[in-house]
Amino acid sequence: MSEASGVRTQLPLVTCVIPAKNEAESIEGALQSILDQDYPLERIEVVVVDGCSDDGTADIVKRTLDGHNLRRSDVVLNPDGRTPSNLNRGLLWADGDFLVRVDARSRIPRNYIADTVELLETTDVSVVGGRQLARPAVDGVVPHGIARALNNRFAMGGSRYRRAGATSGPCDTAYLGVFRTDQLREIDGWNEAFATNQDFELNRRMSSFGPVWFLEGVPVDYHPRRTLRELFRQYRRFGEWKVRYWQTTGDKPQPRQIALVVVPIAAAVPALLALRAWPRPIVVLAAASALVVEHIGTDGPDIAPAGRLVSVAAMGAVGFGWWLGVAKAMVSALANIDRRQG
Repeated sequence: MSEASGVRTQLPLVTCVIPAKNEAESIEGALQSILDQDYPLERIEVVVVDGCSDDGTADIVKRTLDGHNLRRSDVVLNPDGRTPSNLNRGLLWADGDFLVRVDARSRIPRNYIADTVELLETTDVSVVGGRQLARPAVDGVVPHGIARALNNRFAMGGSRYRRAGATSGPCDTAYLGVFRTDQLREIDGWNEAFATNQDFELNRRMSSFGPVWFLEGVPVDYHPRRTLRELFRQYRRFGEWKVRYWQTTGDKPQPRQIALVVVPIAAAVPALLALRAWPRPIVVLAAASALVVEHIGTDGPDIAPAGRLVSVAAMGAVGFGWWLGVAKAMVSALANIDRRQG
């Protein structure tokens, strides 16, 4: 602002921080989505924190950003390499009034920075993010089926940022996130004790400054894992770290998370009994129900019948992986308690 007139002379400076490690296949698209913003490039700086990649990620970053009118672009090496550590290193380097987290597998829309920064400037919102919209990174039945499953509101636990048609409003966590840099620093950034689930934990602490906000109209494309095995491992890890989060913080599970743990157990016994009595009808009914949920719960991509079967399998990989991770971590926690008491 001009002190004499009170009229803004230039837009606030924004720092885009990208944590990355061995993301040579994805990071160029993420960087290009920043370069395509309708926010002036001279008011944007890009800090890519590279966890010592060995696939040429840093070279791709430098080549992609070279020659553009960004205020600044840096590649910062971080031997630790984990996501929260990379993000905190980026926070240390940030000069911007606002910090925009961009992941290497994400593609932010053209209006993303302008709209989110305007909301933070004009309201008491502390964190803002848009919808996560899964898009396959490559062609093929399996990648398309996985993306379709991750866009299914029933399969993904009901988070606001995963629901098609969700309207702007408060939420418990935001995808990626845009922040006031000084507030992030005031709470010491991301908690590096959480290798996974650090976003949810951060958003809970940021809510002390104001509401965490979902903003419609800024959907972020996300390239998910390419195989069912990778997807299963990812969500099993999410489940394990969710329990560690509950244990560490004392925070209680959300109702939707309790349902994800309890419902499969509650349904298992009657389902097995029914299967013994009427095996063929029960199998047919279960398959039909899964296909109905797959059909009505998602908003794309539209795929052939074989891809829809993959989508059902991917929904199972997500749900069972998360449940198994939670169960494994809970059993481990109980065993540790018994050992201490013994």
